[in-house]
Amino acid sequence: MEYDVDPRSLVLRDHRFGRFDRRLQIGPMEWPFHDLLWIHEGRARIGFEQLGKYLELAAPNGVLIMQGTRFEGRAIGAFATASICHFEVLAVDGYAQPGPSILLPHKGEELHLQNQIRLALQLARRPDKALLGRRQRLLRSILDGFDVSQDVEEVKDSDEEDRLLLAWDLAARSLGKMRSLSDVAHTLGIRESALRSLHRKIWRTSAGEHLRELRLRKAEELLATTGYSLSEIAKAVGYGHPATLSAAFRKSRGKTPGQYRAWSNPFA
Repeated sequence: MEYDVDPRSLVLRDHRFGRFDRRLQIGPMEWPFHDLLWIHEGRARIGFEQLGKYLELAAPNGVLIMQGTRFEGRAIGAFATASICHFEVLAVDGYAQPGPSILLPHKGEELHLQNQIRLALQLARRPDKALLGRRQRLLRSILDGFDVSQDVEEVKDSDEEDRLLLAWDLAARSLGKMRSLSDVAHTLGIRESALRSLHRKIWRTSAGEHLRELRLRKAEELLATTGYSLSEIAKAVGYGHPATLSAAFRKSRGKTPGQYRAWSNPFA
């Protein structure tokens, strides 16, 4: 499929977000329209009977499934969360609908695509018809993130270090929701003990200490660049109480949060 099309030729259908596990699987199904399937958390195995291929995708990652392509899938591990975006492309001169096929994102662009897809989901929930043009343009931009030239072979789990980096990147972007290492592990669809073991194997350090350092670095940033209260900062970086943040900060940095704020902003 070539994406050299006017955004206005993209017909938007439903765009949904959900969770599935070993008991609630995907398919088997075959749509008469295009399907952008994106894994936001966890891992999933997606099979394509007609193509004789399967993908094992670790979040954030996804696949663009062309119309008439039969597929089915299941979570690997406890669960996976995913979104599906259905759309059609109106016929234009020189454009032919492809047969059963799939496309994968450009390497290294998965996290940026996920941000665009999340925005598309947010816009899809708003009933404002004036947003239609913006949604079409956004979808056109998302489609540019998929590689139309690659020959899709069977894809298994990403390299362990890549998966670990992705998990920590996702955690760093939403520290307020990462109440424990278990929440970080869920982004990969694995248990906390498996995350600890993987982190120790790859980086030879403690996963718990790494999460604590992520929280404190973010706290430093917020102390230096915002006027947020200690309570607000504690919530933003995942500490249940400001006193817990204060104690961890002083033990690690040798200063109280208040002292660090004054030190980092001498003109205040």
